[in-house]
Amino acid sequence: MKKLVLGAAVSAAMFGGVAQAAITVEGNLPVITPANTYEVYLSGASAVGSFIELLFTSKKIPIAEQLCDAKKAMYKFQDKATGGKDQVAYLCELNQSNTALAGLGDKSNLLIYKRHNGGSAQGVSPIIANSPIDFLKVDNAANCALSGSVVAAGAGFTKINCEYTADSANLANKQIPDFGISDVDPIQFRGDNTPSGYAPVTADDLSKLVVKAAASQVFGVPVTLSLRNALQEAQFGKTNICATNAKTRETAACMPSLNSIQIASIFTGQVSSWKQLKLGGTTDVFTGASVQPGSDRVHICRRTSGSGTQAQLAIKFLGYPCNDVAPQVLSDTAALPEVVAKTQVHAMSSSGAVSECLAELDSGSNTIGPIFNNIYGSRWAIGIQGTETNANNASNWRFIKVDGEEPTLDKVARGKYKDWVELTYQYNKEHVFDTSEKAIVDEIIKQSGNPVVLAATNEGAKHTWGAAGYLATPQAHLPSPVGLYGSGRPVNPFSHGTTVDSTNNCRIPTIYDSTGGIQLK
Repeated sequence: MKKLVLGAAVSAAMFGGVAQAAITVEGNLPVITPANTYEVYLSGASAVGSFIELLFTSKKIPIAEQLCDAKKAMYKFQDKATGGKDQVAYLCELNQSNTALAGLGDKSNLLIYKRHNGGSAQGVSPIIANSPIDFLKVDNAANCALSGSVVAAGAGFTKINCEYTADSANLANKQIPDFGISDVDPIQFRGDNTPSGYAPVTADDLSKLVVKAAASQVFGVPVTLSLRNALQEAQFGKTNICATNAKTRETAACMPSLNSIQIASIFTGQVSSWKQLKLGGTTDVFTGASVQPGSDRVHICRRTSGSGTQAQLAIKFLGYPCNDVAPQVLSDTAALPEVVAKTQVHAMSSSGAVSECLAELDSGSNTIGPIFNNIYGSRWAIGIQGTETNANNASNWRFIKVDGEEPTLDKVARGKYKDWVELTYQYNKEHVFDTSEKAIVDEIIKQSGNPVVLAATNEGAKHTWGAAGYLATPQAHLPSPVGLYGSGRPVNPFSHGTTVDSTNNCRIPTIYDSTGGIQLK
């Protein structure tokens, strides 16, 4: 059904029709041999990009649960223009210590493509249609080149940049996705959440899919660094240690907060100027800030329609599309003049682009990445992101509290933090898988919700204010009997599904297992 060759196929790697295990290399580029390489195509949510990467490459995952053999050489192909924010692919040797993958057949290597561009709906609508979409093309050596140096086996992956242009026969790989991943369940992609070029998801569409909840993903509200600092000054005082000490500023105790109604007002365009955020009187956050940007206009770095990140924001803060009278988030405003008294909305195609948007507006530059075009200079902005991002504070934006609670796994498990959803995998019941690829897909889905695996992947989501990332769903794994979060076995006691109803993120989450407990503190 699929084919690829990077460089020449190496017949010497074959013996009696049975492929050998090792990935061969020519001129620092791996040779991908179809006879010994399984190809799997995954499209959808961009917010899970770093999680998916760790799922395939992390040595911290116990050996028996690893999908790739982390002791062997691994390769990451990425679209050159965005540095992998839109398209990636990972090549590795299958982990033979994983009993679900050992002895699948005569193929020993795995090449998994992951499309981020377009967000979660690309993991739903093309799956329903069982129709081809663009993935990264890695089978033309002329279009791919080593990025940096070769990484030794067992020390991570070697990066390879590939030229990519959508709808190009030479620079894009058009394939039917084997399965998709979305930040929210498929039925949420209707109304304003419907991606361009597709119809809203219906009940009949759902009947074509196998949908499996994988994990609870925690989202947060990020703001530009200068806005975070201004909110700290406003809420704690300019002379407070939360506003004067650089290290203390990054702690949970010093995280500023906006409540749900304030966040909803901002994202629906009811707050167009930061001067509308008052400090208990006539003084406002903007006027009272030690450092002000060039304009008080509100900027929003959000996602495009069809993004699961965007859909979950609408569900959690607006009740859309769950409620017939729910408001919608403000649409992309394009490049409005700053003198127009209206919120500036920048709808971005991926979570990486949202990060770029926030960082460039904070710094006033246009050089952090190629996707967002900052023509405004320094501005305060707000957005939405998965909490596994920016744990090292390398980008000039920070998460804030929502309703006074920081976005930690602990606060989710205690029922105190609201902005989390259950991501799902789905595949079409009529999709034709290549031999053994269905077993690989099933194992990817299984390990994505394995609390032991999540404990390892969450290692990269430890912020100065607490642990963030993912929790296993209680449908597949028993939570703590007293309703507490455990870093070694993170399981959510709550779910948007029940023992009789499948996951629907419009449903108010409740405790899943009545034998468990709910913490009051």
